[in-house]
Amino acid sequence: MSFTIEHGLSLLILGKLNNNKTISIYLLEICVPFLQAVFCLKGFDDRNRFFATSIIALFGFVFLSAIFSGYLVISFAILLLLTVALTCSTKRRLHDAKLNKNWQLVPSGLFFLTGVLSLVIDSSSSYYLLILPALSTALLLTYPSKNESNLEKGKYIWGYYGPVDLSSYQQEPMVTKAQNQRIEPTLAANAAINEQAYITETPTEQVTIPNSPPSTKQADIGELIRLKFLSNRKLQLGVIASVSLIFIAVFINSLVTSFSQQQIVTEKELIDQKELLDVSPTAIQHSREHLIAMPDNFNLYLSAHQGITMHWQADLVDNGELWSLLTAKGDKSCQSMTFNKGSSLRPFLVLVENGSDYFASFSPLDSKELVQALAFRGKFSLCGYSFSLKGTQAVLGKHTSYAPFLDKDA
Repeated sequence: MSFTIEHGLSLLILGKLNNNKTISIYLLEICVPFLQAVFCLKGFDDRNRFFATSIIALFGFVFLSAIFSGYLVISFAILLLLTVALTCSTKRRLHDAKLNKNWQLVPSGLFFLTGVLSLVIDSSSSYYLLILPALSTALLLTYPSKNESNLEKGKYIWGYYGPVDLSSYQQEPMVTKAQNQRIEPTLAANAAINEQAYITETPTEQVTIPNSPPSTKQADIGELIRLKFLSNRKLQLGVIASVSLIFIAVFINSLVTSFSQQQIVTEKELIDQKELLDVSPTAIQHSREHLIAMPDNFNLYLSAHQGITMHWQADLVDNGELWSLLTAKGDKSCQSMTFNKGSSLRPFLVLVENGSDYFASFSPLDSKELVQALAFRGKFSLCGYSFSLKGTQAVLGKHTSYAPFLDKDA
């Protein structure tokens, strides 16, 4: 008695494993022949099996690539595996229809190409490109099977006929034994009794009606569709135009989506920078915290965003912006803070308050470099004024807000 799927599942559910076999062996007996048939290059696939394989490949790729959208390697591996399965099924379908083998890479090649494009194009509309391999598989489905003798004899199992044994998936026919019945003697002839006994014991499948008229072969619907399509020039041009419009629409939509996303990212970056580096005088005045006095009569402040503002008193001038990096206008001597060695740093705003209070504000991106320069260099100049940095390292190292900037490995 052959091993059936229902039998295997019942054993797994009930836990009754015969012949000391483990669950894994039963699973292998169920799955291995099926997978071998999927990736078999020999044999035949009827229309139903090829249709099912194509649908699973197309929709399986759509769903799985959407699930693993953040993992390009996994999505590509899934695409490659489904392409191999579709290639094998296409080759078996060509054997079944006795068509040219040059067809075998058309559906799978288009599927792989459009699948790669859909992975590269970051847009859900790219899945519409899979219409092209779907049309090629639909055209292949219109060809009828030329292996009708084996098809009529029931040699196809789950639409497959080939070297892989799938008999374990075939349900055995149920044979009901005739119950022993007592036949009462009658006046009928012995020939009639024998004839009645033969009819009772003979299975229904073996009963044939003599002199039955031969069945008339109907026209294949797939053949009619293909011939209608090939004979209608306008219909062919319409399909080609529709597919071309779909491709153009997908690429235009991907370009628009990419541009929109880039625009959103750019605007978000600008907003974040504006919030981070709010250069309005009022905002800067309210963000001065953690005052620390330096030896050479200048002070440092630290903002909520870790931006440093330097303060000193100098000549009387008008209040307001003395220099602005955004407009590149103002006193040119304030456009850079120059040290005795090393690179210079640019303040993004220099303000004057109370006529003699100068405030130079720097970006948070420069805070670490600025603090280390103040600690380890000798002097600097800004807005025409020169300052000594002697003793600044000790002062900065004692302050909890500025000391972390002195760690060169941080």
